Amino acid sequence: MSILGYLLIRLWKRNEQLNKKAEGLSHERDLVKDNLDLFLEHSSDFAYGYNSRGFFTYISDNASRILGYDNEIGSLHFSQILSDNPINERSVEMVKTAFAQGEVSIPPHFLEIKDANDGLHMLEVFVNPVIDDSGQISSVSGVARDVTGIYKAELDLKESERQQSLILNAIPDLMFTHDKDGTFLDYQVKNPEHLFSAPEEFLGKRVEDVFPDPLNGVLSESLKAAFKTGELQTVEYRMEIGKGVKFFETRFIKLADDRVLTMARDITAQKKLEEGLREAKEAAEAATEAKSNFLATMSHEIRTPMNGVIGMTSLLADTELDEEQQDYVDTIKASGDTLLRVINDILDFSKIESGKMPLEEHVFGLKKVIEESMGLVTYEAEKKQVGLSLIMENDVPDIVLSDRTRLRQILLNLLSNAVKFTESGFVHVKVNLEDDTKRSATLKFTVKDTGIGIPEKKLRSLFAEFSQADSSHSRKYGGTGLGLAICKNLVKLLKGKIWVESKMYEGSTFYFTIKVKKVTGNKKDVLDHVPTTDVNRADPMSLVISNSYPMKILLAEDNSINRKLTMIVLERMGFVPDVAKTGVEVLDLVQKNEYDVILMDIQMPGMDGLKATQLIAELELENKPYIIGVSANAFKEDVDKAKESGMDDYIIKPMNFDELRKKLLQAGQRKFPFVS
Repeated sequence: MSILGYLLIRLWKRNEQLNKKAEGLSHERDLVKDNLDLFLEHSSDFAYGYNSRGFFTYISDNASRILGYDNEIGSLHFSQILSDNPINERSVEMVKTAFAQGEVSIPPHFLEIKDANDGLHMLEVFVNPVIDDSGQISSVSGVARDVTGIYKAELDLKESERQQSLILNAIPDLMFTHDKDGTFLDYQVKNPEHLFSAPEEFLGKRVEDVFPDPLNGVLSESLKAAFKTGELQTVEYRMEIGKGVKFFETRFIKLADDRVLTMARDITAQKKLEEGLREAKEAAEAATEAKSNFLATMSHEIRTPMNGVIGMTSLLADTELDEEQQDYVDTIKASGDTLLRVINDILDFSKIESGKMPLEEHVFGLKKVIEESMGLVTYEAEKKQVGLSLIMENDVPDIVLSDRTRLRQILLNLLSNAVKFTESGFVHVKVNLEDDTKRSATLKFTVKDTGIGIPEKKLRSLFAEFSQADSSHSRKYGGTGLGLAICKNLVKLLKGKIWVESKMYEGSTFYFTIKVKKVTGNKKDVLDHVPTTDVNRADPMSLVISNSYPMKILLAEDNSINRKLTMIVLERMGFVPDVAKTGVEVLDLVQKNEYDVILMDIQMPGMDGLKATQLIAELELENKPYIIGVSANAFKEDVDKAKESGMDDYIIKPMNFDELRKKLLQAGQRKFPFVS
């Protein structure tokens, strides 16, 4: 074999070896590519490349899964996928500079791109410039990592931190953090002037070292309690800061096992407001108390002489009088009754206004109370030839449980007004059932008249206190202007409502509802038969009761007129009482004589009736007298105070003679239980 042949054979064999080696390298490249594609397919990273003109030359297969772009992207320019996020400007400038200056390295950076559906992706890119034979960058290859989730989380976190910062900056509270020992670690103080020293001076110190005794102990204990229980602890305290005093509310909130947040709020303005409101409340209560005391005094001062006027007038009316004298007496009595109604209106309104109007439940016949109320205006109606009528629908209960006295007061007020403002025609009363349950019923009352009517513009203020439809009516018809205001409040107490319809010169119709309890079965046996008529119209003294109940009576009364009046009334009932003008005299007589009944005036000089009653109880008499308090003080608390002192009963002046007779009958039945 020639040397040339030998060399050709060697070259051929070498070529074969090289071909086999190349085939192995190709196989390894294919294997690496397959493994890379497999990795990228299961990763959020993708590979790409683009030339110096910015057109993509390659995008890994998984890019279509991530971004939705086809891997045939030769016509896709890099700028087409960039969003308008300012972060892209720095990245684009960095790559342009690298191409222009031939830099061999480009640091990792961030890009925000749009996917095929215009969705935004934040990418962290790692790029590698490809240098051609001339030493210029011909293209760029890179790997992009999709960090959109992390980016959005960071944005959300920053937004949350921004919002928290805004909130914290808006909170006027002084805020500190402490460790378990109570050491100040950090602070946020918007208004350092609220502190007694600069907040940075607190850092590194404990609560016990910063605040004075004993406040430091209270705050330290609250801080420890917050650590121990994990529950919010709140402390209010005052501090002298500068030349003034400030009030703070401090809250301790456990943040972590080794951190507590303290939030101190300046509540000085709130405390001053509370103090002002408290002072205003006390002043209002004092004014109310003063008004109540004034009304109580006026009640006593007016009712005491009224007792004499009305009482003596009633006695005078029982004597032999000619027609002219009888007319004078009737006029005096009517005027006295009118004055008494005015006084009662004022006192009732005062009771309602102060929340002291009591309600008492009675079992009574509804129709009877209505008819008796109508009976009290019958005389005035007949004089004016005004007809009165009543209709009660069949489903209205006959017997109810409610406050008979207040219902009668409402009806009498409305009926009196109806008759007063009606010159001719009629006043009609109707009652119907508006609502019905097993235990209660709502009754609707209608009081209709054919009177002068009420102007429409006055209707809305008609139930306000001291309000009347017309000042000329006030002069012509009289009244305090409190009647309807009282009715409104009484109806409200009885869980109802009141309203009115009216036209000028056509009359008025007043409606009101009340809620009553139903009475069934044995409850009807306790029907209250106490008469509600004006008992002073008759002669209640005509029956002598001393024969059945021969009681020894002591009359304690300092007012000479009322003393004379009561003695006459008692004498007509067959009694000759002993008399005392002071509480001291009462005690002296009680120890010398045995009395069955004492009519005890409340207000007497030296020693009042309440004190005298208490001292009588302390005497521990073998036969304790039945003590009936007599006073012009008409408030419930006056009655309660009398009962608490030991009195057995109470009569309000002006004295109702029939009421006095009933009280004496009760005392007599107690003393002589076997007398029928």
